[in-house]
Amino acid sequence: MSRALAVLLLGLAVMSLSCNPRKNKPSSSPESGNLTVYCAESASMVVTKLASHFMALYTKAQIKVVPVPSRVAMEELLNGKTILAVTSVPFGQDELAAMKKYKIKVDSVRVALDGVAVIVNSKNPVSRLNTNQLRGIFDGRINSWHQIDNAYFGKIIPALEDPNSGTLEYFKNRVLDGKNYGEAYPCTTMAKVYKFVAGNEEAIGLVSTDWFANGKDSLSTTTEPPKALEIAEVDSSAKIYVNPNTFGSYYYPYQAHIGRHYYPLTRAIYFMTRDFNFGLGAGFLTYVASAQGQQVILDNGLVPATMPIRYVQLNNKPL
Repeated sequence: MSRALAVLLLGLAVMSLSCNPRKNKPSSSPESGNLTVYCAESASMVVTKLASHFMALYTKAQIKVVPVPSRVAMEELLNGKTILAVTSVPFGQDELAAMKKYKIKVDSVRVALDGVAVIVNSKNPVSRLNTNQLRGIFDGRINSWHQIDNAYFGKIIPALEDPNSGTLEYFKNRVLDGKNYGEAYPCTTMAKVYKFVAGNEEAIGLVSTDWFANGKDSLSTTTEPPKALEIAEVDSSAKIYVNPNTFGSYYYPYQAHIGRHYYPLTRAIYFMTRDFNFGLGAGFLTYVASAQGQQVILDNGLVPATMPIRYVQLNNKPL
């Protein structure tokens, strides 16, 4: 499989920020007011940039983005501490049951596609893993790099963040078949996973493409950023997650591969709102789903989900 990188171009569709009159005047408008967004850490950098762009357009709006694990973001939304949350996983059975019991209404919008990047230290000679090897590494059955590469010795050190992380939840269900993780170095946050892997030659970790694309800014100028591995799906029972034509082939978490579901660890980013008066929460969500917001998402390594995209080949090699 060629490692050629493709570029995504955003369509020119436009979504308006217009709103309908309401009987009850909201405490904020779509372009003004104060809003705290509890956001999955995996998407916090791009959402912070989206908020900055929005506030530059609408100077009477103040948006604060608070990075938390996905399940915590959902709890804050359902508990009424915010009207807008961002998560990397959809509602689970517990949240759905609570919403039904307490008659809580929430709108959920898929705004982007993201990939879970498997990262290792820049000095690690390993360049690719398949999903069976990933399963063995993170459930503890494979604990030496020598089991992956005959020329590389050393203990494998998986680095994992908060158990409420949507990334860990997704990977557990997607790769570990719902089984528990093995022994790992506790990092509590994705930022710490990224920095730990950057500083430890034997480490391996899971980060979002948002963090992989932008995390280098959090490192010192003398620290080499981690590298992402090529991943291949080799479990026939998991073909439903990837384009059938890509089964057994290795792919980097490039935007083009994520957008076409070639990359095996592709997932969605959701904006969840309880703002039905079309205040600032709904206004910000509308902006994120518009052409302007989706361009910011594209520019920061994720794949737009509400606007059409096209793929442009940069050379004559097959993707």
